Amino acid sequence: MKSIASPILIQQIIDAITPHYEPTEARAIAFRCLDLGWNMSSMDIILKKEVDLPDDWGLRLRRLSDGEPLQYVMGKTYFRNHLFQLNSDTLIPRPETEELVELVLSHATDTASILDVGTGSGCIPISLKLERPSLSVEAWDISEGALTMAHQNATALKAEVKFKQQDIFDWPSTEGNWNMIVSNPPYVTEEEKKEMANHVLDYEPHLALFVPNDDALKYYAALADFALERLRQGGYLCLEINQYFGTQTVELLFSKGFQEVKLIKDFKGNDRMIVAKKSGL
Repeated sequence: MKSIASPILIQQIIDAITPHYEPTEARAIAFRCLDLGWNMSSMDIILKKEVDLPDDWGLRLRRLSDGEPLQYVMGKTYFRNHLFQLNSDTLIPRPETEELVELVLSHATDTASILDVGTGSGCIPISLKLERPSLSVEAWDISEGALTMAHQNATALKAEVKFKQQDIFDWPSTEGNWNMIVSNPPYVTEEEKKEMANHVLDYEPHLALFVPNDDALKYYAALADFALERLRQGGYLCLEINQYFGTQTVELLFSKGFQEVKLIKDFKGNDRMIVAKKSGL
């Protein structure tokens, strides 16, 4: 195992990824790499502390140079201060989704039962269970690879979450009722691909990202029908949404039968979340 001074490693990473990122962002990614890989702080780097490179570091550096996202190269990332492992079947968790977790917690009673649909790495349900252990939490995903990763994360983080392989479009074959249903489903249209960075298009799972241009709200329609049937009275449906379809998604939920629907902006000021309440009798 080879040791190297941390500032030299930082420069190696910056040189490798500069073709894909602006200089400031490249530097931030390099520091993040040392944080994820070696738990090194900025002060550690200023003090020129050495790090032990893994045997496959040359391969990892080439992957970074090819434009593969840092989180996949290192195999992990932080979400709400919890360290989650990732694989090619899982999206990289975004800060906006951290806000979705906060939205759920703000509406959940201490003993609420919650279902996460399309769980990916399991970052939403695991975070909910870790931050409020009294919740009963279940999660679905259609991807076997994603569920494998979610199971590993739940085990590593000691979070009691029930996982199930399930297609949301086949929900009538399922059983269960919940106080809350949460989802960050695919919502990026094919047309929006041209606006996306290559490191997203080339590496993140398209199954979890994209929807057809002519059926952009297909997941929200299915989730609305499912939630109206399976939410308990007074329960909530909490959704992350495409910022360009905020009004349309609200109108869809009203048309499906929800009577209380609220559109919420994220920290960037974009329409990003919806909370809809199933009215009591």
